[in-house]
Amino acid sequence: MTLDKYLIAVDGGGSKCRVALALQNGQILSEVTGGPANIETSIETAQKNILSTCNKAFEEANLSPKLINECYAVLGLAGSNMGNYASSLSKNLPFAKNTIVNDGVITLKGAMGSDDGCIGAIGTGSVFLGQKNGKITHRGGWGFNLGDDGSGAKLGIELLKQTIRCADGLFNPSPLSEKVLKKFNGSILNIITETRGFKPADYAQYAKDVVLAFQKQDENAIQIVQSEVNLIERSLHAVGFLSEKPFCLLGGLGYFYLPLLNSKFLDASRKPLGSPLDGAISLAIKLYN
Repeated sequence: MTLDKYLIAVDGGGSKCRVALALQNGQILSEVTGGPANIETSIETAQKNILSTCNKAFEEANLSPKLINECYAVLGLAGSNMGNYASSLSKNLPFAKNTIVNDGVITLKGAMGSDDGCIGAIGTGSVFLGQKNGKITHRGGWGFNLGDDGSGAKLGIELLKQTIRCADGLFNPSPLSEKVLKKFNGSILNIITETRGFKPADYAQYAKDVVLAFQKQDENAIQIVQSEVNLIERSLHAVGFLSEKPFCLLGGLGYFYLPLLNSKFLDASRKPLGSPLDGAISLAIKLYN
């Protein structure tokens, strides 16, 4: 591959996707952000957002978007470990060559490089990965309906469930549950009706309410968060967490959960070596140079 070819790195999640355009040596020419790119949620929406964001990356670098046909791409996408979504999308992308992996893989590679260690990536969705002697162990990331423990979407739906339970008299109401119920004009039926078509990003908008209420020691927020913390710790052990190896908790909610984990996780934690896009670019260099 000559220097007039380009690499594209895509980090696609449930709320947004990030795209980096780089030279074959890894030098980044531009980085831009676009809409959601979880291919399990909607492969059509993901494809549209990925391509429009790639076009923005070319424009930001003062290059023609037509060059996309000559690019070599690595895409780390939420939902790519589910069904045949990745292979279906890959066939319909305009790149010269492309490789689709789970977004957790590029996050792990960006954070750890070639070092042994593990990560939890917790945003709209969640995934947990460990690396030992170059072998990757993957847990979670099974989609919103039955997975995504600790995620913003999970916090949101658990908050709405708890609000309904409080309104039904199963648990004591709290300022948090009362605030949410008020948003729906005090009606459980309104909650059910208005959330019928919700996607993960829609539920994730309520995560901030849980976080703020937890910081104020709201009893329902505490119950929700403690349950998720337990699952996060179990997931990290499942991917091979060792106290003597580095560990990173990443994503939009990583900052929130880290101080809530057992001290052994805090003692092992470190800043990531790089970003998910860095991880995708390093994979692209390895695959296509």
